[in-house]
Amino acid sequence: MFVFQAVWIFLFLPTYSGENLCHSELLIHSNITAELQSDILLPCNFHPTLLGSDKTADIAVVWTQKNTTTHSLLEIFLWGEVRFWDYKSGRIKTFPKLSESGNFSIVLQKVQLYDLSLYRCELFNGFNCSIAYQEINLYQCSTQSHQSIWIIVGAFTGGIVLLVVLATCWFHAKRRQKITPVEIDYENVAGAHSDRGRASIENPIYDTSSQSKSNACVRQSEEGLSSDIPVYATVKKVKKVNRT
Repeated sequence: MFVFQAVWIFLFLPTYSGENLCHSELLIHSNITAELQSDILLPCNFHPTLLGSDKTADIAVVWTQKNTTTHSLLEIFLWGEVRFWDYKSGRIKTFPKLSESGNFSIVLQKVQLYDLSLYRCELFNGFNCSIAYQEINLYQCSTQSHQSIWIIVGAFTGGIVLLVVLATCWFHAKRRQKITPVEIDYENVAGAHSDRGRASIENPIYDTSSQSKSNACVRQSEEGLSSDIPVYATVKKVKKVNRT
């Protein structure tokens, strides 16, 4: 009975220890943007403690892509061997010499529209023992580029509008300066007229000259009338005769 129990423990202990390692833990979920027809690095790094000290162990990383369905792309073993299931027409580049240090990253060249999806690199120990995995969501960066374009267009439009407003304000200011009415000092004008009238009253020479001018004008007008109009001359003679 004791021998049977010892054999049972010896057979099933490795399996039990392996199940403890096969917890398939999500370590990292990252989002990466890429332009179409560009090359993009899909990172995948595992800590050496997850790889173990036995370099000959059946440790490998499996890359899968999930869009409408999930399909395997390639498998990279710890010792550097690479097996492809879908190499995307030779557009997947690997780094086998870096796998011993835990770097299982790949480069996806000339990104196509159908390449934009969720990628997973999963670390396996043996055939069906998933230790841990990482996820990379690949997006197209055209949305960000469109946003940048709209920001530039908006800034340019705002600058033009500002220049138009400033030019309009400057034009109206110049026009207002041209049509500003001349301010007249009515007090000084009134004072000047009053001074002139006062001078005419107080200056006797001014009065004499003005009177002489007016009398001369009257005489000239009378003489002109007497010489030009015969009736006017006759009336004057008759008046003189009556006086005598």
